[in-house]
Amino acid sequence: MTTSSITSTGTVVTTGSTTYISSTASGLDTSAIITAAVATKTAPADVIDAQVTTNTAKIAAYSDVQTLVNALSASVDLLASATNIPTGYTSAFAANETVLSSSDASVTASNVMTATTTNAAVDGSYTLTVTQLAASMKIASATMDSTALGDTGTFTLAAADGTAATISVTSDMSLSDIAGAISAQSATTGVNANLVQVSTGEYKMVLTSADTGEAITATAASGDDVLTDIGVTASDGSFANTIQAAQSAIITLDGTTITRASNTLDDVIPGVTLNLDGTTTSGNSITLAIAQDTSGVTTAVNDFITAYNNLKDYLTTQQTVGADGSVSSTAYLFADSTLRSLTTGLDSLVSGALGSGDSTSSTNISYLSQLGITLDSDNDLELTDSTALSTALASNSSALQSFFQSSYTSTPSGLVLVHNDSTATLNFTLDITADASGVTGAIVNGQSGLFTVSGNELIGASGTAYAGLTFAITATSDVSIDVNLKQGLADSVVALASQYADSSSGLLEQEISSLTTVDTTLSARSASIRADASTYEATLVSKYATMETEISSAKIVQQEIEAVLNASSSS
Repeated sequence: MTTSSITSTGTVVTTGSTTYISSTASGLDTSAIITAAVATKTAPADVIDAQVTTNTAKIAAYSDVQTLVNALSASVDLLASATNIPTGYTSAFAANETVLSSSDASVTASNVMTATTTNAAVDGSYTLTVTQLAASMKIASATMDSTALGDTGTFTLAAADGTAATISVTSDMSLSDIAGAISAQSATTGVNANLVQVSTGEYKMVLTSADTGEAITATAASGDDVLTDIGVTASDGSFANTIQAAQSAIITLDGTTITRASNTLDDVIPGVTLNLDGTTTSGNSITLAIAQDTSGVTTAVNDFITAYNNLKDYLTTQQTVGADGSVSSTAYLFADSTLRSLTTGLDSLVSGALGSGDSTSSTNISYLSQLGITLDSDNDLELTDSTALSTALASNSSALQSFFQSSYTSTPSGLVLVHNDSTATLNFTLDITADASGVTGAIVNGQSGLFTVSGNELIGASGTAYAGLTFAITATSDVSIDVNLKQGLADSVVALASQYADSSSGLLEQEISSLTTVDTTLSARSASIRADASTYEATLVSKYATMETEISSAKIVQQEIEAVLNASSSS
């Protein structure tokens, strides 16, 4: 229910339990007074909310950087050392391509065979002919109707690579039922049975070995000779109607005849699987050429350039000062120390010497510029000489691989590199102290404190050149070990990405987590301030409403008195 008390200058309205002023009897702008008072109370919350908004924008920017760094890491996955290649993928340097060609231009080589390769395949060329394809053995029964045979007996059946099983036949079984009983044992015997309709109501049963090149044997075991009665075997036990004999594939490889039971040959050429689909005609041959598939490396290098530029451009937009000294309103991470250190790390990767090759070799690749990759005026990478990259792929592939991949040696051996999240190329002597209980200490080039000992592991100390390295060794006496660690570009990118963009422990994730925690605290504080201000506003409304009601009532009394006085004067 809503009630109103109207005065000459204001209205105090009560709706339920809420009282507010719609106009004033006092002549004061009480609404403005209340608004100003509440604004004073909520001003700190406004400041806090602005900070939360800024922090939220920073979190989004950090997430953008995180995504771009991970994209950079992914771009070099297939160029990195084996430990950094995602499960299920193959190094771009190990990828092969096969080319099949026929000596007869009228014959399509892929109609005769196809070939696939694995990492084990090596470059080479092979000449092949296919004389015969492997085939399954097929045996047919006599033509019969679908009625019960009336035979009761057992027989054994198996392909050469299967296990013999006993098939039991009862008098009420038809040819179809016998085929079903044989098929039910096919996983064991390696023999399938199918019915072929010869004419209306007339059928033949065809037995087929599941695998090519495997002969079928069938022998009556007890009771009626079911196999002979259905026309599978003759009276002497031999097969009565062999549609197709089992045969093996026959090929020649560079003049050597090779026989296999299957049309899939995976043990003839290391790392190559041949799938035979047809035979070659007389005088015709197929040439199989295997060579490194350089397209994967080229694609990965270009992907790296794109991913690097995307990240670097974003970092630049966050750190650029305009000609007038202003900073963009979207540069939420301007002067951020984490971005500054990431930028420095990226710059050192593309400008410094990298690679695990022999630095004394004239064919060694140590700089991106040797691959025709340089920095443009915007400090973006650019492939300015594609010939340099293609030449390296064609004639210096091992050096190119060494440029992208890291290498590690220790003399004497025994010091195992367990973890490598470093981007530094290092050559140092590690003096390890140990006793019967194990490793007790480690000194690098005469300096202690660079590694901490945890069991049999040596962990590079944070803030040193050895941070990100973990070695393991089993030792019971002092030993001095020379360590040589050369970082490749791809492995260095992966390590840098892990340091900054790891979703659980990366520096960017730490910043995101910290700001998220701060925002949660600030938002709770803002909500509390606004709740208190709301209570304060309600108190002021009630206070001024009471005041206006009292003034209004006083004015009414005043009007009544004036009326009485005016009436008396008239009398």
